Amino acid sequence: FQMLLADPVSTCLSSAVHYIVCEAGFEIKSNPGISCIISDSGEVYWRVIIEHVRYEEPGVYQTLDYVESVRSLGPLCESVHLHLQSLNMKQFEDQLMLWFQWTKCPEIFLKMFDAIKSSHATAVALSLMKLTSCLERALGDVFLLLGKDCPFLLRDLLASQELASVFGQSVVSGWM
Repeated sequence: FQMLLADPVSTCLSSAVHYIVCEAGFEIKSNPGISCIISDSGEVYWRVIIEHVRYEEPGVYQTLDYVESVRSLGPLCESVHLHLQSLNMKQFEDQLMLWFQWTKCPEIFLKMFDAIKSSHATAVALSLMKLTSCLERALGDVFLLLGKDCPFLLRDLLASQELASVFGQSVVSGWM
């Protein structure tokens, strides 16, 4: 999967960041299939995703290797993308909308689904930004079920013990 662009996109990203965002995830060509990532009932196999996260050095204080992680996760993302593109709107709603109710904004997921069916890079990027904002707000609401002062930065929110106690440490570790 790659966006079809009429003209090259100008960017303010550094060449290293541009490489990670636009190229690294497409370097490994394999298709693990959706069944190794998502169960028939729609649950995510987090262990499979976590196994594709790469670290620079083993040990207690591991440093995440962003480039290798993106490179390794690329085929999984492509499998999810191809699976979503194979669904029609009714299938998407029937199979997945239940999983988005906790966010209090499931309609954004429907708009995102429409956007990924097109090859308009702007629509996909805008949908991704809306989706990220929705998820950040929903995770903040989950945090506030157990904690008082929600972290300002998403990075700190994802690393919180409050979210780990709700979602499980293995899931939260996969986010970081």
